[in-house]
Amino acid sequence: MKSKFTKYNLFFLGLLLCLVIFPVRVRAQNQPDGPVYVVQPGDTLYSIALRFGITVNDLISANSISDPNQVNAGTELILPGLEGVTGKLVTETLPLGMDLSALIKYRGLDEALIVRLNRITSPAEIYAGSNLILPQTDTPSYRKPLQPPAEGSAYLQYAAFHRLNPWEVILASQEISSAYVTPGENLVAASSGESPPYTPLSPLVSRLEMNPLPLVQGHTTVIQASVLPGVQLEGNLNGYPLHFMQSSPGNFVALQGIHAMADPGLAPLSLKATDETGKSLFFSQMVLLQQGYYAQDPPLTVDPATIDPANTRPEDELVRQRTAPVTPEKFWSGIFRLPVDEPYCIKSWFGNRRSYNGGSYSYFHTGLDFGVCASLNIYAPAPGVVVFAGPLTVRGNATIIDHGWGVYSGFWHQEQIQVKEGDRVEAGQLIGLIGGTGRVTGPHLHWEVWVNGVQVEPQDWLDREFP
Repeated sequence: MKSKFTKYNLFFLGLLLCLVIFPVRVRAQNQPDGPVYVVQPGDTLYSIALRFGITVNDLISANSISDPNQVNAGTELILPGLEGVTGKLVTETLPLGMDLSALIKYRGLDEALIVRLNRITSPAEIYAGSNLILPQTDTPSYRKPLQPPAEGSAYLQYAAFHRLNPWEVILASQEISSAYVTPGENLVAASSGESPPYTPLSPLVSRLEMNPLPLVQGHTTVIQASVLPGVQLEGNLNGYPLHFMQSSPGNFVALQGIHAMADPGLAPLSLKATDETGKSLFFSQMVLLQQGYYAQDPPLTVDPATIDPANTRPEDELVRQRTAPVTPEKFWSGIFRLPVDEPYCIKSWFGNRRSYNGGSYSYFHTGLDFGVCASLNIYAPAPGVVVFAGPLTVRGNATIIDHGWGVYSGFWHQEQIQVKEGDRVEAGQLIGLIGGTGRVTGPHLHWEVWVNGVQVEPQDWLDREFP
């Protein structure tokens, strides 16, 4: 019997040859019998045309579009030239835990159609966060995901373990052989009712989600999982260990910052679930990581001592040490409040690339800079415990607050610090006054948010409620 690897590679090799020999023909004429694409949020005529290998003019002509600005999310557009394809098409983001094989089996899709629509030449092209063109149906069909098979299992043995008909497993999983199953292979069975949860760590983990997908430089990502009683979770995302905290019985959350200068591309994710008996299940997947598209600030001139590694390295290490512990108690709830009075003004945004004293743009702005536009008051944005309060060379008079679960706030360049280490503070409590101490070109408050050892976009925490 050929291995699964060989089977899929032979399939894609044959498909690639078909695409070369019999390319999809595009014709600039109306095709009233479909297919139809349902416009998704963020789509443009250019991105849609590019996705389907047609021209914008063909798309406009086929749909008699007089004003491209009137094409909004939910609009149905005829796609000219896609012969042999009918019905409605949508774009969906591949969720965490699924690969191409799992998606096709779980949703009961036509593999050849999905490969053709997305012009896929290898399964390795597909990863969590990929945008895939999929057929839309009024009543989606789903399959029930099964526990990955052990090494050396046969379909009869495997089906007997799950109390299923072995032919049901073979047909639902779109397999071509009734011999041995491959360890870790995605297998499904027929299901009824609403969409069952999909997780690569089934049955120990009944739900696994990541938000947002794709990952974005400088932003906070949330991984949520639902597990059986006694199951422990651990993992790693792009080199950072994940810390899963219990949000409610059976539900866990891991918060992780994505570094603002992380390399765009694919970020490795690995997870491990262990039950009370010591049995473990492993899962790994590449996740799409996109650019944050940060601007460049004008070059800055500062005191050379404030960019001297002899001063910056010890100070950076001190801040890393104070923001490294993951306190199991979560002190905040809801969205964070502004750390200054209104009306407020932002003088420099998070993530902007920076150059000091004529050097290269090898730095980035690690927080939000608030100017003095209402008062000098600085407030705690959320409840927490003060873990540092004192003078620093680069950051000036500084305060760090632990909000729990690996989330911290930092407040630099203060004129006065009005709290001390160990103080418990509440949201809206006065903690200091805006000043011009440390590496500054004028008085302002530099506010940072750290999530599991990484500085992230503070604006996200003002706009969104994190679990």
